Amino acid sequence: MMIDARILIVDDEDRFRQSVARLLGEDGCLADETSNGLDAISKLVASDFDVVLLDMNMPGLSGEETFREIQAHGFDVETIFLTGRASMNDAVRLLQQGAYDYLLKPVSMDAITRAVRRAMQKKLMRHGKIELAKMLKETALD
Repeated sequence: MMIDARILIVDDEDRFRQSVARLLGEDGCLADETSNGLDAISKLVASDFDVVLLDMNMPGLSGEETFREIQAHGFDVETIFLTGRASMNDAVRLLQQGAYDYLLKPVSMDAITRAVRRAMQKKLMRHGKIELAKMLKETALD
């Protein structure tokens, strides 16, 4: 269980986005979704989220451009990139710029869930919610 984690899934592939939202919902998350970066920024302005799953390649704002907007607005989220285009340079650069993780598609739903759990643990620890982070870690081991 994810302790009511609020997750925003941003991906232009409808099936993938909906599958991830359903999976995370079954794991106890409150998942919202959108197909593009502009809508993602609007949703982040309107609601608090804990983790953003962000596709790199989208029409309009790319994932990287959306990430820069997230940072410019100062949203308190952990960002996990998803991409079908493997680039070590992109991964290193984005992680150095503050992204939490960088996952390559095709990616298993289990890998997504684990990454989201770890990102939530990091956010909880950053906010001093150590007991909740420990509980989340223990449930991840089950």
